[in-house]
Amino acid sequence: MRDTSGGVTRWRRSVALAAPAGLAVAGMAAAMLQGALAANLSLTNVPFTLSSKTVAAPGGIAAALTTVDTGKNTTATSVGIPKAGLDGICVHAAQKIGLPVVGDLGTWSLNISSPEAKTPLTTGELASGKGLQANKLVLDAQAVKAAQAKLNASESSPNVIGAAADSPNMRGAGIKDGVPGQFGLDATGGLTDIRRLHADANGATLSGTITLPDLTIGLAHGDKSC
Repeated sequence: MRDTSGGVTRWRRSVALAAPAGLAVAGMAAAMLQGALAANLSLTNVPFTLSSKTVAAPGGIAAALTTVDTGKNTTATSVGIPKAGLDGICVHAAQKIGLPVVGDLGTWSLNISSPEAKTPLTTGELASGKGLQANKLVLDAQAVKAAQAKLNASESSPNVIGAAADSPNMRGAGIKDGVPGQFGLDATGGLTDIRRLHADANGATLSGTITLPDLTIGLAHGDKSC
């Protein structure tokens, strides 16, 4: 799944378009004809999780408070990664589906995944271009967790806790809507190494090309992750 136009890939939209391609269950025919299932599985209003075994960000990361429209305004954190190499990824969303004519269809999951390498990729390999590669990855998240994170910096480019949310470094990381004077984290001074990333998010945006080795898009009955 690649965007070679150099534009912006918005997963919340692309997932909504991709969902009908995965509907192989005959009992979902009525929902498909109405287009209701595809709309309901749009990640615009459905929280989802994003996880990866290892993430290497040669240009570091940035984060700032923001507001996400999910039907009601919700405070979230925008986490921007200028360039990311990931060893595997799983995007998982689950939602209860109900249609006026068909009735309750239960909970369905949409999973977008690219598997981890058989031999775990090192931070150096990910930073040099191996694995899943993404440019200007921005997550609108309620929580971002990691088993371990190492944020490198230097005297000339230190990590700054309390950086202006609208600073050039924040914008360079992909965070375009930072409010002047708002609290931010600027850790763009060196390589960031993250192990076992897990984000609870409402949206993910990519500006540029994304390379997904062995991409799988699947629909499953029940709350079943990748």
